[in-house]
Amino acid sequence: MVKIRKHLVSQSITNKVTSGTGNGRKWITIHETDNTRKTASANAHARLQAMGNSRAASWHWTVDDKEAVQSFNHSVKCWAAGDGNGDGNANSIHIEICVNEDGNYKKAVENTAILVAKIMKDEKIPISNVVQHNHWSGKNCPSKMRSGKAAFTWSTFRKLVTTIKITTVSKPKTNKTFQIQVLANVLNYYDGPRWSKPTGTVKKGERLTIEKKVLVDGSAMYKTVSGTYVTASSKYVKKL
Repeated sequence: MVKIRKHLVSQSITNKVTSGTGNGRKWITIHETDNTRKTASANAHARLQAMGNSRAASWHWTVDDKEAVQSFNHSVKCWAAGDGNGDGNANSIHIEICVNEDGNYKKAVENTAILVAKIMKDEKIPISNVVQHNHWSGKNCPSKMRSGKAAFTWSTFRKLVTTIKITTVSKPKTNKTFQIQVLANVLNYYDGPRWSKPTGTVKKGERLTIEKKVLVDGSAMYKTVSGTYVTASSKYVKKL
């Protein structure tokens, strides 16, 4: 069983790093993050996308040895295949497998296989349309799996997908969230519930998805789904 959850990117960021909706959902494309740093987990990559990726890139899911995190709905045409307006970007669901050195790559691939089997069933995609990133652009990705030296080869991965029963997949959490819009020209955000030493800033007009409101030293803050905190004052943000 793999834990599956959503951490969807705001509409304002979606507009910047995707081609909008209309994904034909005919393919599933497998990638690897190539990020071997410690803590480069599925949660870390989901937070990166939620806060605004500095690269002009996006993908639907990130999977590690603990969970699968969804950043974009399948209807969104993410920028991940490297084929411009081709089928890879326009008609595929993209999944990144984490390769962080403090993670268990074999378990991450097994979790990915479960997720792929679920998506195949949900979207009616055949195993013949489960492909590597390499299929679209020629890039050596997923490089670890393609090397033939890892726990899984491409052949054994696809074989595993076909043996999985979907009843083993847990359902996504359905936490009630809402969005806020930044009113201030620049708004500080924090990586914990505090008022000092901001982690960074967001600009006026940006939208953030909120998980809950908390009290910090007697004043209200919003906790975003990415785990950061901002003021809940109506002077600086408004609830949508």
